[in-house]
Amino acid sequence: CEVKKMYKLAIDAMSGDLGSEIVVKACLSFIQSHLDVELYVTGKKEELKSLENVNNIHIVDAQDIVGMNDGIMSVRRKKESSMVKAVIMANDGQVDGVVSCGSTGAFYTSAMLFLKRIEGVEKSCLMAVLPTYNNKGVCMLDVGANAENTAEQLNDFAIMGNIYAKNIRHVLKPKVALLNIGTEEKKGNEVHQHTYQLLSQNENIHFVGNIEGREILLGDVDVIVTDGFSGNIALKTCEGTASLVMKMIKESMLSSTRGKLGALLAKPSLYSLKDKFDYKSVGGALMMGFTKAVVKAHGASDEIAFENAMDLAYQMVKQDVVSQMKEGLEIK
Repeated sequence: CEVKKMYKLAIDAMSGDLGSEIVVKACLSFIQSHLDVELYVTGKKEELKSLENVNNIHIVDAQDIVGMNDGIMSVRRKKESSMVKAVIMANDGQVDGVVSCGSTGAFYTSAMLFLKRIEGVEKSCLMAVLPTYNNKGVCMLDVGANAENTAEQLNDFAIMGNIYAKNIRHVLKPKVALLNIGTEEKKGNEVHQHTYQLLSQNENIHFVGNIEGREILLGDVDVIVTDGFSGNIALKTCEGTASLVMKMIKESMLSSTRGKLGALLAKPSLYSLKDKFDYKSVGGALMMGFTKAVVKAHGASDEIAFENAMDLAYQMVKQDVVSQMKEGLEIK
């Protein structure tokens, strides 16, 4: 009789804006549909009583919490926190992946301090999947883990993003582009020009050249490579613009009787547009370059968004994406 493989995830239950309640609900829902998963939920055991005696869920008591404003030294000191305990479990090989909706900076710091990076990766990065006009979505990395990057590091990001797009997003031949101030080969500073050359010579990716900020959400490419400074600005600009446009449409339609009637008729289409830019459906951002799957859920995640983040980590582990990234980086 063949023994079914079990995948193990550490879940930080305490660090998000909405507390442990939404994580508990997400865990209970997730475990019902994922019979090949064991969850190790870190947090205050008195807040996790609903998870007691649930098959394949283990409570790991952690009485400390890493706050949204905690810096590097605070994270280093809080080894008994739910976040750090979850990361250390991954480093010790007890679990295959980690999910948290805590502070991005604190979670990234925890991973940098207590989790090994893939050999050959100089810097890890943060990757987000952005919605696009054609509904395909686009992977963009780095979106904020590093203030600046070298051309060699950006080349590594391209390899990791390409492998993710193939294995998780099931794109046969991902189109990889470099975010720049123009589409011409010689555009940008020295780092971007050097990166362009490295990506052009990289036989393991399908590099299609530079892409400008206005083209990010069109969906013509599958992976966008950028330094963390530019990527974070681009990401937040896209998020802010989408939110502002929806607000302007709503205010415009509700400003008159005719507009209100039009809004009633257009309601299904407006909800469809809103859903397209809803972070809940994406799940979370990935911290790439570590030896385990590390998923950062949105800080204000509800149970649906957090469960989607857990599923993202599960898919990463099940498809063994980290091992494939190791191989891809070895032959770069």
